Amino acid sequence: MQIHYYNYYSHKLGKHMEYKVYGHAGKPVLVFPTSNGRFYQYEDSGMIRALSPYIREGRIQVWTVDGLDWETYFSESWDQL
Repeated sequence: MQIHYYNYYSHKLGKHMEYKVYGHAGKPVLVFPTSNGRFYQYEDSGMIRALSPYIREGRIQVWTVDGLDWETYFSESWDQL
């Protein structure tokens, strides 16, 4: 299975953002992590393994992106607003 890791600097966010793309073709499936999760959570929980037949066949391509919960919803700076 083709897997690509990316680490790009976002000028809008002012920080590096990480994500992975699994597969070489197919319908794109965008996956967000659960609360305070990271881009690798989907793989760690076994979901990439479960979807691997569809990924290998080129039926889907899974994009797992990083979250920002710790800087937004769960940020302690909200208390100061």
